[in-house]
Amino acid sequence: MTSHTVSDLHVTIGAAARGALCDAFASARRSIDAQFYSLGDGDVIAGLNAAARRGVAVTIRLEGDAGRYDHVHAHEPVDSHVRSAFSRYADLFDPRVHVIADADPLELEHAKAAVVDGERAFVATANPNAEGFASPGEALVEDDAPADARAVAGAIGGVAAQSARVISGPDSACRTRVEALFDAPVDECVAVERLSDSQVVDSLLRRQARGLHDRVLVNTKGERPNEALQRLVVAGVDVRTIANDYLHDKYIDAGSKIYVGSANLTRNGLDEAREIGIIADAVDFDDGGASLRGEFERLWSSATRLN
Repeated sequence: MTSHTVSDLHVTIGAAARGALCDAFASARRSIDAQFYSLGDGDVIAGLNAAARRGVAVTIRLEGDAGRYDHVHAHEPVDSHVRSAFSRYADLFDPRVHVIADADPLELEHAKAAVVDGERAFVATANPNAEGFASPGEALVEDDAPADARAVAGAIGGVAAQSARVISGPDSACRTRVEALFDAPVDECVAVERLSDSQVVDSLLRRQARGLHDRVLVNTKGERPNEALQRLVVAGVDVRTIANDYLHDKYIDAGSKIYVGSANLTRNGLDEAREIGIIADAVDFDDGGASLRGEFERLWSSATRLN
């Protein structure tokens, strides 16, 4: 396991996040509380089961209807889908693991986070499954600061908790603190799975008009660029996409501050869904944000500009 200073933020990129999570679960002595939109990785599941078998209290919250936004009409969970999801997860987990399939009609369960022994918090951009670990854009942040661990634990438990570095939703502070990043007077780097929120687009357009040169990396695999992206492209914002891969990133580099988390730059992500993220000073990361910035540059160099 990589050593780092307590209360510094440690980042693991890509498939290595699987090992980091498994190591954390293997070290658990008392409790593991986690929340994911979906979970399917065999190693992560085995680690949670092993923890439960040695007496660790393991509670996992999961979205009960991960396809609810594919429904033709209302985006509320369908009972049969929730029952099917719970049955599937019950087959995967040891009976001693407490599995909760969330089916709130108004709030999508979209966070990707865990707290081990109430002391070590982990916040990710992608779900712990084969696609999440294999596709570009997975970043796992470990945060050992007591106030942050308490805030993440509270958010997992259903309270929209905040700390100096942790944001969670649904809560107005989630949008306010993310949008404040666009006030920075520096060129910013944004990498995000989904970008459609009109207020975020307006902020990026105002920045472009002021002469700032932001770089925006988005996912478009399997779908056409939406109206929001088209507005940015027409205005001259440098928007790029990775043609053959599904991007899972949720990342904003505003120079002195960096955001990493589960919330997309959409109305649902910023206002409505259960999300957990970290907004921290770059110097709070044990490498000064170098791994996140290096990964962005690597992805940007292989991306294609939207026209």
